[in-house]
Amino acid sequence: MKNSSHPLANLLACAACMIGSNATAVTAYAPAPWQLGRDANPFVAAGGLPFTPPAVAADSHWHFDALLAASNTEIGFSRADEQLLYDMEIHEARLAVSRGIGEHWVARASTALLRFEQGFLDRFVEDFHRAFGFDNGDRGHLPGNGHTIRYDDARGNAVELARTRSGLAPLMLDLAWRTPADGREWLLGGTLKLPTSHATPLLDDRATDLSLWAALQSTTATRWRWGARAGVWLRGEGDLLDGRRKDQVPFVDGVLGFQLTPQWDVAAQYQWHGAPYQSEISLLRAAGTLTLSSAWHTRSGWHLRAGLVEDLPARHAQDVTFFLGLSH
Repeated sequence: MKNSSHPLANLLACAACMIGSNATAVTAYAPAPWQLGRDANPFVAAGGLPFTPPAVAADSHWHFDALLAASNTEIGFSRADEQLLYDMEIHEARLAVSRGIGEHWVARASTALLRFEQGFLDRFVEDFHRAFGFDNGDRGHLPGNGHTIRYDDARGNAVELARTRSGLAPLMLDLAWRTPADGREWLLGGTLKLPTSHATPLLDDRATDLSLWAALQSTTATRWRWGARAGVWLRGEGDLLDGRRKDQVPFVDGVLGFQLTPQWDVAAQYQWHGAPYQSEISLLRAAGTLTLSSAWHTRSGWHLRAGLVEDLPARHAQDVTFFLGLSH
């Protein structure tokens, strides 16, 4: 008996092949599960400390990351010649666009709308601490109206933000050279920070900064994925505590993720930077942040990631940040 195939069957078979080919293309490049983030302390974030490395496939398509975050901090310091009160919640709506250029280059641009205000997380954080027997630290014990950042010292350095304020965050431009190497890749890159706002030096310190860094990350779709980076942040002259600013600040980042199912993963990310200022106040010295997150991945290439960021060690960065990110 002669075996003949129906035209509709042939069409469906071709479509299945194309879908399979596209799925392979989407999953062929699976970089480390970096969360677009850095220390949200405004004395750091107003400058050019880089975000985590850009990671996209070597293609001609545009990729984007959108992020909504709320960072809440209530903390006070008093040293011999320095005083700092930080009782503020910062809301961030960030967009980053990136693109692979040929086989060896990747570029990214990022900025955000920031809003400094009293916020809504104070009661939630305090109740959470009480429920689990954690210390609330300075929460509920500091003077002020609930949304104030104030610093002054004996040298005449001073900054104050005592009301709601919104503005555009600095523009961050990344460019990196990539070298694939057997299931992983090296990235040698630089990050340029350009001023965008005069709203307050706590939103943009008005300096032009450059960071140089090297990263190594996995690129294959295995259950475990990882990445690491080290670099130096070179700071220009700015308007934020310029008399105490350090010109060079080292930084190190690392991420480790585990694929629970084809659609779900969990990831832990740690970011550390050296002291950006000559100060005895821990919030102005070396700091580390731990990010814990989970993401849902669709077959069409969308990624929805949610998580939180804690200061580690405590009192060196923002108290807590909650975030929700969408990327493609």
